[in-house]
Amino acid sequence: ALITSGYAGYFGWHSPIQALHHDMTTSVSYRKIFVVGCPRSGTSWVTNLIASHPRVVTVPIETHVYPLIYEPFVRLPDQGLRSRLCSWKGIIRRYGPLPLLLGFESSDIWRGIWRDYQILNKKDSHGPRLLADSYTFKALLQTAQSRPGRDLQKAEQVICDLFDLFFSRQGHPGDTFLEKTPMHIRYVDRILSRFPEARVVEVIRDGRDVCASYKALAQQYAWASLGTDGVMRQWKDCIEHGERWRANDSFSKRIQSLRYEHLSQDPRACLQQIFEFAALDWTAPQISATVEMADIRRVKDRAAGEYVRKGAVGDWRQSLSAAELEICEAVAGSQLRLLGYTDR
Repeated sequence: ALITSGYAGYFGWHSPIQALHHDMTTSVSYRKIFVVGCPRSGTSWVTNLIASHPRVVTVPIETHVYPLIYEPFVRLPDQGLRSRLCSWKGIIRRYGPLPLLLGFESSDIWRGIWRDYQILNKKDSHGPRLLADSYTFKALLQTAQSRPGRDLQKAEQVICDLFDLFFSRQGHPGDTFLEKTPMHIRYVDRILSRFPEARVVEVIRDGRDVCASYKALAQQYAWASLGTDGVMRQWKDCIEHGERWRANDSFSKRIQSLRYEHLSQDPRACLQQIFEFAALDWTAPQISATVEMADIRRVKDRAAGEYVRKGAVGDWRQSLSAAELEICEAVAGSQLRLLGYTDR
């Protein structure tokens, strides 16, 4: 069992999950906003702008709950031996040797989710650690495993419970929940299907400026060392996901695309549009004060893990070499042109 009998006694007669459903008033859905887009596209700036609203409750870090909790059940059950061997270090670390050799059982994946939580449960790390403490998270996984149904459905319920737990602690009736994980753009269909009240703000930026941002951070942070080819492939993937979701009539009205370049040029108008899209009340003085406070060009003290830069539009002209620009064109030239990102 994922949780020992002694662990159940830690909470007394009621588990945290029983208490959640017994005491919470969030059975009535609360509004949710998810900020997504290719990393280094300005999602932090947009999140800070929205988070300034007094009726918005913001998760302070990227939760990555969909790749950590939902995606393993999509990707791992049918993974072949060759693919497993290519990822043997990560598999051994999270799941042990048997899944590497024999393939993944459901119980292996649930244990791996718990292991990921433990790995990420440290200061300045992303992940679900601020949504639920380790004891509660472990209990959520045990409860999910005991439910009938498919693992994917159980995983989505865990994510829902995590959001509810956070909102029950931080929010009030009428507040709006805000979460930013850029790569959740790959799961917008799941987010909007599971949460009918949710809205998604997709941030789009010139892929070449995204490359310039990664390049500036690569010497300091290992996660930024994707190379021009890797960054542009990631950017193209994010752009294509966004196009796919916006082309779906079931989702299109609940997604607002925001160009980073427009935000830089007229942040007041963009923030007003976001607030109206999210059904958040606003005043002109509030918009002006928020824009001034959150202007990334004025940021001096950057919190650990935020990796905020000046965010100049067209930085790629000074930052990328001719060879790097050729890679950008080869990987995603058609997407750049369709979005109006030309050499001008």
